[in-house]
Amino acid sequence: MSFSNLKRIVFFISKVIFFCEVASVNAQPIEITSVELLSDGTKIHATIYKPTEVVGKLPAIAMAHGWGGEASYLASPARRFAEAGFFVLVFDYRGWGKSDSRLVQKKNVTTGNYETVAYKGLVDPLDQAEDYFSVVNWLATDHRVDSARIGLWGTSWSGGTVVYVAARDSRVKALVSQASPVGWAGDADTMKRFLVTGGERARGIRGYPKPFKKEIGNLRGGMVYERLARFNPREDAANITKCATLFLVAEFEELFDNQKTALVAHNRIPGISKYVILKGASHYSVYYGEVAKKAGTEAVAWFLEHL
Repeated sequence: MSFSNLKRIVFFISKVIFFCEVASVNAQPIEITSVELLSDGTKIHATIYKPTEVVGKLPAIAMAHGWGGEASYLASPARRFAEAGFFVLVFDYRGWGKSDSRLVQKKNVTTGNYETVAYKGLVDPLDQAEDYFSVVNWLATDHRVDSARIGLWGTSWSGGTVVYVAARDSRVKALVSQASPVGWAGDADTMKRFLVTGGERARGIRGYPKPFKKEIGNLRGGMVYERLARFNPREDAANITKCATLFLVAEFEELFDNQKTALVAHNRIPGISKYVILKGASHYSVYYGEVAKKAGTEAVAWFLEHL
């Protein structure tokens, strides 16, 4: 090996070491605590990740899991946001993880009597959006949070929920939607069938899906379809005017067509919006390895710029 090549290698190694040292210095120490809040009277469990050496009120990020997930799955990105200086609240939707169950009335078709039943493992898009609204309410009134600097992060199914919420809540100033179908816009006939399902449930002749029913493939969670018929964040994206929006999509997305989902929502937003393709990524690879690092870097940079 020549001396000149050796110098290049030494220089490269020194730059890598320097970068790692800078990254470790900039990564702030954090504390992790649990908290409970109420959403429509249902107790929601959340975990807070907070930098410990920052003085003053902090910008905040609310995070929730996708279809069939739990808040505990999001510890790694939550920690990364907190180390970058954000007050992070990660929560379980009602009926998922450590949050309390949704209470519904169940009709006994034989006696005609009703009983209160706690249902877990349902996917109700409107309930989940309401949980996000409640979390924003909680953050906006917390003394540690700058209420003018609140952001949302959602992945997979929740990546559509954050778009739905931001279109209706002007307190949300930035969001990241990662690997998301941004809702589920079916054809007119499908939506009519969904509403028929709702009519049957309203009459008490149809119950709710079994807890954690496998609805699509191995995804846990039965969908409440009549509620889905009223949930279309791709259309709602047209109402996002003051929330900086970042769509992170997997190059090799296998569950849906990005051209018909996230890209449609991105193009409808009249305000600040960015569409980033994560090279080499599939739907599930965004949660680990180099793809997760790339997605995290993009998200942190977005929130640092817009919160």
